[in-house]
Amino acid sequence: MSEPSNVRLWLRSRRRWIHAHRTTVIAGSLLVLIAGLSAWLLKDGEAWGALGQWAGALGTVLAVTVALRISQREADAESERRQIEQAERELEQARLVVTIIDYPSVEEELVYSGRFGPEPPDNVRITNYSPTHVFYPRIEGFVHQNGGKVIWDLPYDDPDDYTAPTVLGAGETDSILVSLTYDPPITPDMYPMRTKVIIGFTDAGGRRWRRIAESTPERVLAGDSFKVEGPDWYRAD
Repeated sequence: MSEPSNVRLWLRSRRRWIHAHRTTVIAGSLLVLIAGLSAWLLKDGEAWGALGQWAGALGTVLAVTVALRISQREADAESERRQIEQAERELEQARLVVTIIDYPSVEEELVYSGRFGPEPPDNVRITNYSPTHVFYPRIEGFVHQNGGKVIWDLPYDDPDDYTAPTVLGAGETDSILVSLTYDPPITPDMYPMRTKVIIGFTDAGGRRWRRIAESTPERVLAGDSFKVEGPDWYRAD
């Protein structure tokens, strides 16, 4: 590295140091200025001799200021570390809320189509493997494996057939039958099915999360623009 570059780096580091310690620099400069002016105005040898005392006072002020700054930096670093650890714990628990789509077998499809119609419902299981309960686990949509659209509904004719849970305890599973229509359709040559389900849930701390299949859960913040699909009665308000 050339000498001018070294000089620029040194000047840049000095400017950063002065910016970080500007309060200390200003206080020290004022003390030196006051001490010098006092000695010059008084034109007294004792006043000049007192400069040593001023210097000692300045050293004390500087030492206290530096100590306070170091303490504050350590406190800020500790606070940031705790926040990061807390966020990691929250995310780790959110990862333990998982979903699986159970597709009907060929035999089940044949039996169903012979009795009720051509498209048997699929079963979505939301399981809470975390050590604490979660609130309002809900399906929020599906992702088409080929970039199309998935239209879905809950095929319950009687409200007593299924009740969306308010709380899903540790180790509990909520099973939901869903009717899926694919646009464009999924043809036999596109198997295996790779539909992704989008779910939302609220953790025990009141934080709302959204997760797409096995991806990393994401916090749902105020003003979230994601449009939740599905029947109105099933949504979590």
